Amino acid sequence: MVRKMGWRQKVWSLVILVSVLLWAVGCSTYWNTVPYLETPKIQAGPPENFVTSSNYSYRRYRIAVLPFRVPAQVTDVGYSITEVFHRQLLEKRPFLGVVRVSEYYNTFADAQKLAKAQGAELFLMGEVPYFLDSGTTGKSGLQIDLKVVETNTGNTVMYLSDTISSEPRPIYDLWVMETKPKPSPSIYFLVETLAARMCLAMQKELEPPDQPAVSAPLTNSAYKNTSGK
Repeated sequence: MVRKMGWRQKVWSLVILVSVLLWAVGCSTYWNTVPYLETPKIQAGPPENFVTSSNYSYRRYRIAVLPFRVPAQVTDVGYSITEVFHRQLLEKRPFLGVVRVSEYYNTFADAQKLAKAQGAELFLMGEVPYFLDSGTTGKSGLQIDLKVVETNTGNTVMYLSDTISSEPRPIYDLWVMETKPKPSPSIYFLVETLAARMCLAMQKELEPPDQPAVSAPLTNSAYKNTSGK
């Protein structure tokens, strides 16, 4: 009987010891460290090019950036989005010159007239068919369509579309009683990222392919040296 009680006491002592150790580790993790959370998830695919151009001389042209069109329920973001793309065009330089047009247009003819007034050979029309700003606690995303138009002819020389979205992704830690997801990026971080991607896509579209190296013809002296004569 005494031996049986001793066995039980050893088991209970071991259980209490393990519980105390686990409680100490949990408290240390909770008070001294930040909860373990994964980086927010950002999804973006390659831009879709519906109209492409092989006229590499457009790189030397001046382009006018017109105000972007946005959904009716988010009309207050059109100016900001246009400014982001204007800045990225100045930084990435897919075109030689960039000018910002502040006047709004209602028709294609109005847009063409505004670009001609700026002396630009090309003008950029941007549209935001999808825009969702959930702050930093939910899913946010947007879609942007860009159209590059030749000012004199009115022909569309480039048309591409791209999308991007983000959402927080928490990982719950067993040692922490409460965790909060890492804030997702702001909507204008997504706009900046998308603008950079699309400007680089336009730049790549207008870069001429690498020309194969042409070997120089052999001179008489070189021919003699190679022939051994």
